[in-house]
Amino acid sequence: MSGLELELLMWVEECCGQGVADANRIPGGASRQAWVVTLEDGGQQFLRMDAGTSALSEVGYNLAREARVYRWLTDKPVRAAGFRGVSPDGRALLLNFVEGTPGPLDDPALAKDFMEQVNALHALEPPADLAHDDLAQGEMKLWTRLYREHCPESDPLVDLGLRQLAEMAPKPPERAVLVHGDLGPGNVLHDGHRVTGLCDWELAHVGDPMEDLAWITVRAMLTPFVDVGTAFGWYDGPVDAERVRYWQLACQVRNLIGLGVAGAAGGDLGMRMLFSTLHRRVTAELLCEILGVDAEPIDVPEPSDTEASAAYEAVLDDLRTVITPALEGYATARAKSVARLVRYLDMVDRIGPVLADQDRADRDRFDMGDDRQAAHYWARATQREEALMGPAMGRLGGTRLPRV
Repeated sequence: MSGLELELLMWVEECCGQGVADANRIPGGASRQAWVVTLEDGGQQFLRMDAGTSALSEVGYNLAREARVYRWLTDKPVRAAGFRGVSPDGRALLLNFVEGTPGPLDDPALAKDFMEQVNALHALEPPADLAHDDLAQGEMKLWTRLYREHCPESDPLVDLGLRQLAEMAPKPPERAVLVHGDLGPGNVLHDGHRVTGLCDWELAHVGDPMEDLAWITVRAMLTPFVDVGTAFGWYDGPVDAERVRYWQLACQVRNLIGLGVAGAAGGDLGMRMLFSTLHRRVTAELLCEILGVDAEPIDVPEPSDTEASAAYEAVLDDLRTVITPALEGYATARAKSVARLVRYLDMVDRIGPVLADQDRADRDRFDMGDDRQAAHYWARATQREEALMGPAMGRLGGTRLPRV
């Protein structure tokens, strides 16, 4: 049924006490699949499934751990989906379906309601069984392990970020809280009037509340949000800008590690490249700010037609006018992702050689053994990456990380 395994369907029916009428995979879920299951009585359930490609499970962030979070939240004043069960093999998590959309939070009333949910979460005494050595450097140790053991090859930008994080790591917070671990617009469901649920708790852990505030700034780049200064004015507690900046860099490095792990973005290369391009540039800019480097912009060449340009345009036209309109749901999202790849390849063909010459000149210019010069190089190199991916990025092109 729509690609969901018979064994899982039988388990869902056992959990719900009735048959399954339909099951559809929906877009989203970088490391895990997301499905909406419709029951015979018309009710719906939400299924998260680990397809075996998530290296997060190797460092303890598995669905069983996420299930403990949902169980713990059951009687708490934090809006989240109700827990239904974990499959016997631990590959699937079943939750009550929550009405709402993960759309923008740029309406002040919605944003304030969201920040009140953040306050409710951080006011709780955190559960002892989710400590997981996640405070300050302990949290990054898990991600460093994920990077060393599961990324196919090393990334000099990640290495630079990890060195800076080790140097600027703050002391443990005065009070630890349950940190969502990926909090902000896009991971918040709402009905246009109020927040209906915080979702995607797979990275929840006990840690520094400033980490959640940093995640809000990171996710605000991706999904429209109110002014961060206004939002943080609704936070119940002091906002430590220095700690937030540390966690902003930590969040960005974690994003790069997650995107570098095989299987990230659910095998969706177009989506992975889009987010990787954005997060690499923002990481380089943040490192320049931290290291006091004033990096100059690159000269982006004007795209010129080549012998292949007409072929790329023909493929894009077919995707836009014939193929995508004939699809629905998850297949539509993947077709759009293929279009992103075609746009990228078109730009590689049009301006790639000029940018490659620029890159060779910069590698001769900068001493990569010096962290300040390396940050300067990466600020320019990631601008080149974005110039190639730019036509596929839409409004995300040139997005800046909000500062606190």
